[in-house]
Amino acid sequence: MRPQALLRDLYCAAQDAWRSRAVLTAALLILPYAGILIGLDVARHYGAITDAPLPVQFSLASDGGFGEWLEYSLTLSIAVMLFLLWRTNRCEAYLVNALLFIWLTLDNSIEIHERFGHQLGPALADFSPSNLEPNHLGEAILFGAIGLIWLAGLARTVTRGQLRQVSHMLLLSAIIAGTAVFGVGVDLIVSWGEHSPIGLEIITFVEDGGEFGMICLAFFLTVAIYDLEREQTHDASPGLTREDSGVSG
Repeated sequence: MRPQALLRDLYCAAQDAWRSRAVLTAALLILPYAGILIGLDVARHYGAITDAPLPVQFSLASDGGFGEWLEYSLTLSIAVMLFLLWRTNRCEAYLVNALLFIWLTLDNSIEIHERFGHQLGPALADFSPSNLEPNHLGEAILFGAIGLIWLAGLARTVTRGQLRQVSHMLLLSAIIAGTAVFGVGVDLIVSWGEHSPIGLEIITFVEDGGEFGMICLAFFLTVAIYDLEREQTHDASPGLTREDSGVSG
């Protein structure tokens, strides 16, 4: 697979996804509610700074909050669509990403990485920097291991797919990497050392809002991929003859 052909197809795949009518429909359904949730999160951060606390459910990252429930729905929907694409096209890269989003849904809902971090934390006490709690280092280690497994599976499978499918998965992988930047990288900044009250609220908003935005973007892209792949499959299917359709001459 030549790099020039891959780059050209990546550009075409991104254009096709952007123009997808299915994405417009999904955006009209999701974005108004997502905008309200971001506004509530901003209000909660402002309330924390001004000593006017608002309900914890307003936070994008609160377990059981409004934002978290939307994230559960989006990541699970992504996993289902990718699994259905794998069943149709047998491109294993779709299955690898479907499994990743299933894990993300479970991790978000039952706090897998937080539990792992607290279990591994005591063993990391001697290795953790003085201004970083050991449980946060344990969380980063788990995410790193999951990321390496995901990358290994993806690298093994994308070479077997068609150029179009590889382009779709590379676009989705770029968004997943962006999600990791906010969910892991910025989270470490939040946990590292001390911050002023205003600084802490701003960094926390960047972390939660960035991760939330990336999940929404991943959902829109997956909707586009699903729609485009279904069209491709439909166009590749042989048409019915007059005899097959039961129409007589």
